[in-house]
Amino acid sequence: MCAIAGFINFSSFFKNPENVIHDMARALAHRGPDASGIWFHAPTRTGLAHTRLKIIDCTDAAAQPMRSRSGRFTLIYNGEIYNFQELREELRALGVEFRSESDTEVLLAAVETWGIQGAARRAVGMFAFAVHDAQKRTLHLVRDRIGVKPLYYGWIGQGDTRLFAFASELKAIVCVPHFERIVDRAALADYFQFLYVPAPRTIWKGVSKLAPAHIMCINVDTGESQTSMYWNARAIAERGVNEPFVGNDAQAEEALFTRVQDAVDAHMISDVPIGAFLSGGIDSTLVTAVMQSLSPQPIRTFTVGFQETQMDERLHANIIAKHLKTDHTSIRVSSHELRDAIPLLAQIYDEPFADSSQLPTYLISRAARKNVTVTLSGDGGDEIFAGYNRHRMMDHIWPTIRKIPTPLRATAASMIRMFSTKQLDAAGKIVMPILPTVLRSSQFGDHLHKLASLAKCKEWSDAYVALVSAWNAPDKLVIDSQQTSTAHDEFMQANMPDALRAMQWLDQTTYLVDDILTKVDRASMAASLETRVPLLDHRLVEFAWTLPADMKVRNGQGKWILRQVLNRFVPAPLLDRPKMGFAIPLESWLRGPLQEWASDLLSDRRVREQGFLHADMVTQEWNKFCAGGSGHQHKVWALLMWMAWVDKWKPTA
Repeated sequence: MCAIAGFINFSSFFKNPENVIHDMARALAHRGPDASGIWFHAPTRTGLAHTRLKIIDCTDAAAQPMRSRSGRFTLIYNGEIYNFQELREELRALGVEFRSESDTEVLLAAVETWGIQGAARRAVGMFAFAVHDAQKRTLHLVRDRIGVKPLYYGWIGQGDTRLFAFASELKAIVCVPHFERIVDRAALADYFQFLYVPAPRTIWKGVSKLAPAHIMCINVDTGESQTSMYWNARAIAERGVNEPFVGNDAQAEEALFTRVQDAVDAHMISDVPIGAFLSGGIDSTLVTAVMQSLSPQPIRTFTVGFQETQMDERLHANIIAKHLKTDHTSIRVSSHELRDAIPLLAQIYDEPFADSSQLPTYLISRAARKNVTVTLSGDGGDEIFAGYNRHRMMDHIWPTIRKIPTPLRATAASMIRMFSTKQLDAAGKIVMPILPTVLRSSQFGDHLHKLASLAKCKEWSDAYVALVSAWNAPDKLVIDSQQTSTAHDEFMQANMPDALRAMQWLDQTTYLVDDILTKVDRASMAASLETRVPLLDHRLVEFAWTLPADMKVRNGQGKWILRQVLNRFVPAPLLDRPKMGFAIPLESWLRGPLQEWASDLLSDRRVREQGFLHADMVTQEWNKFCAGGSGHQHKVWALLMWMAWVDKWKPTA
């Protein structure tokens, strides 16, 4: 795991481009603290920078930027190619010689032998890389199929004073001289709706995210660019549902087990210590169990928890760790550690980001880094195998809800909203044992309020947006909002046979990439920790799309087929608990140890001085929350993360 950055200078305005590339590398030092390198090619005015976290072949022979033997190609690369050993043998059979044991050199040789498209298609892994072609005078940017590794790009300046820049994180682009810190207000409205900025937008005007499975080619002389796709996620998903797995439950379970085991095994390759995040949930437990079955020694596992017992996963994770016989570390987050970590968030997530699990993700990454350099996580299991409450809801509840007349739905929703989430949680504890599986949840109140949001929905697409939105009308909050559409609109076009799989498709292409994977990448890399996601091996994703819907959600239970695989390692009773997610006790923290900080940050004066939000709406939300209003904590957290981000990055209003 590393970081990459670079530019093409189309201007004589930048007198010392070598200084620029050094600054970009320094901005990404946390992602690669072990080594760094820069390369500047004067004939094409191209600069490349790399910071390195040593994982595979820790010698200097694997240093980057790396030039091909012919001198034609220069590569910088962030990520891991898990099948690099197989590719190396294939290349050796073609006469290619190697001077290191690194996957970087294999990727470079693959580019020289098979071209950019051919190399990307053969690579199995998580990656973002840039290749300079001195012969064709081009620069290629490539991102992995699922979007595990980030890659940003944009133009700085105009006309004859332009510079094209790219980087693993926005902070390396922002540091380029003459970068204009102008907020994209459509992206800001998107942020308040979804709690993250959906691709292709970023918070900065003129800067974009390269889409997963895409290659961008820039002519270093003219600046003209072309973008192509080397793996079509939509075609794969549609083909999977149209050509489903043929076989019974037992055969499907065996086929899935084989693929999960192969993926985890490939993701365990490392020349440095490796461990796993273990929450005790289905996904992390399965990854951990398979890891332990493949390891002759107890693997290191890590769990984070809080003093609020409702959201403390440590006890359950400890039971699972004991059963699997891992070397387990349980971390308790105190309010003091929490307060110390919050000021770091605006720097870690260098565009506004308000998934509150960002906090425990960073804290567990920081703790794990004291013992290991690489961790595996179970991220992706919910999206690929239908594990979210909304998946179960759409499969079991939506068909009934849509038949109820709208006025009756509105009345029921109003009755639900009469009670706070705390009151509903208390009631939920009493009735939980008799509730159908689809309604059981450790966040019962929150989910009932989400259910109430479906009252006015007519189609599954309306229901999906309602379920994933924090603010339903963010354009009224953002001054001069220009939100006309979101990334979800583009992905709505996939041809899916039912609402469940349509939702899964949207989750895979939007929420997974721009929330979950962004959260994990920034939090872990801020601690110089590499986190891998074996359940998102693209071969496993392709197989999952062929599984019938009833193998994913059955009898109101999500991830049914994944649970059957896990039962090979862990008895079902140890896993019988409501889904928790990686939640934090946000509401109690904002009413307790964080209230003074929050009140100061959301003051009417500060909001008006910044000039991005309607201050009266901000005050209204904060007052509702302080008065004990239910369901406002996520909106408040989004406001706080935005205000803290503005204080850190000083955008132009």
